Amino acid sequence: MAAGGLAVLGGPQLIPGGIDETGWPDIEESDIDAVAATLRSGKLSWYNNTEVKALEDEWADHVGVRHCLALNSGTAALHAAVAAVGVGPGDEVIVPALSFLASASCVLHHQAIPVFADIDPVTFTLDPAELERVVTPRTKAIIVVHLHGLPADMDAVLAFAAKHGLAVIEDAAQAHGATHRGRPVGSLGDVGAFSIMAGKNLPTAGEGGLLTTDDPGLRNRADAVKMFGEQIGPDNEREYNAHTIGFNYRIGPVLASIARSQLTRLDRYTKEVQTGAERLAARLAELPGVRPPAVPADRTHVYHHFRITLDAEAAGVDLPPGLFRQAVQNAVAAEGAPVSMWQNRPLPGQALFRTRSGYGKGCPWTCGHAQPVEYRQEEFPNTLAVIQRTVLAGSRLCMASLRDPAAVEAYADAFTKVMTHRDALITYARGLDYAEPWETASRLW
Repeated sequence: MAAGGLAVLGGPQLIPGGIDETGWPDIEESDIDAVAATLRSGKLSWYNNTEVKALEDEWADHVGVRHCLALNSGTAALHAAVAAVGVGPGDEVIVPALSFLASASCVLHHQAIPVFADIDPVTFTLDPAELERVVTPRTKAIIVVHLHGLPADMDAVLAFAAKHGLAVIEDAAQAHGATHRGRPVGSLGDVGAFSIMAGKNLPTAGEGGLLTTDDPGLRNRADAVKMFGEQIGPDNEREYNAHTIGFNYRIGPVLASIARSQLTRLDRYTKEVQTGAERLAARLAELPGVRPPAVPADRTHVYHHFRITLDAEAAGVDLPPGLFRQAVQNAVAAEGAPVSMWQNRPLPGQALFRTRSGYGKGCPWTCGHAQPVEYRQEEFPNTLAVIQRTVLAGSRLCMASLRDPAAVEAYADAFTKVMTHRDALITYARGLDYAEPWETASRLW
């Protein structure tokens, strides 16, 4: 490790040129050959291509379910899942307060109301103890998010859902290949939804989504939402008769062919990133005040994100927790190891929910079916604390960098250097103009 002071204070940069994060998706000749073969086939429409059906069959087999639908985004898969389990106007759906917007907006898409629950501060997934606090007679379903690639506590969630007669939707957008008690995510609840956009652990070239279920009725209702509300026969027979409100959520064969090719390497990618993550976790755990992601013994983590908790008190630093996190974040990045934040406020703190603007005039909250719901981000202290005190290794995701042993050591060295220069870090921190992430101004471009 290079000697000298912190780069953020003018010292030599530990990793000149920085860690290369551009190597994802990993495109090999087999991917290019798959695309070329699809194009040469001339079968490029929804009704005559074979790639989409093959992807559905292969992902269903990988997850261990009877049915899979390929859609044009993970958000579309979530919306189709919400519709499939029978969520409708005025129904409430429980959603964890820390996630990407689509975990909640998919509920709005079907005129229902998201109700938020706080997270477990150790796993960053939905805290099952919160469910009793937020359930109401109007609750129809729970969307459980396997955040960052770590499965949520599905035993507790499923037991609660069974007790209250609720559907369980797994948002597995970041968790391809993760397991809970030996079973793949996407096979645990009533229906699962995955994203295969280019930044995900299983990528395509652009956007895509996969819905999984064992229930043929849920599969067929989701398929109608995908295809203009129509019921499509096994040989793509079409009667042009909409049975429900539907959308055009179809995915094309070229994107499906890339995802199929990538799927042949998913297990290898997963093992590589897990090896890198375990090595990084071991190195970081040696540093006071730096806590790597926790992985309960009954689950596997696939590390779409590697979220690091920074604890000023444990580090022996007399700084407010958010200011300490910001100083470490800036200092590590200055050494050439990209670190970032992902989500700067709880979902109920986003303007959409605070103002309840919805589709206009407050719908669906004011459309006559819903009961009054107020969103206050201060009701989710664990989510606020996680946002305030954590950073991600990488500017976007881990698949590019944590599969590279040299990058893993570089990340660990950067954190070690920063935490070794504790006095300089404190001096730097006290000169920062700090505001909590959720207090930063919102802008419309």
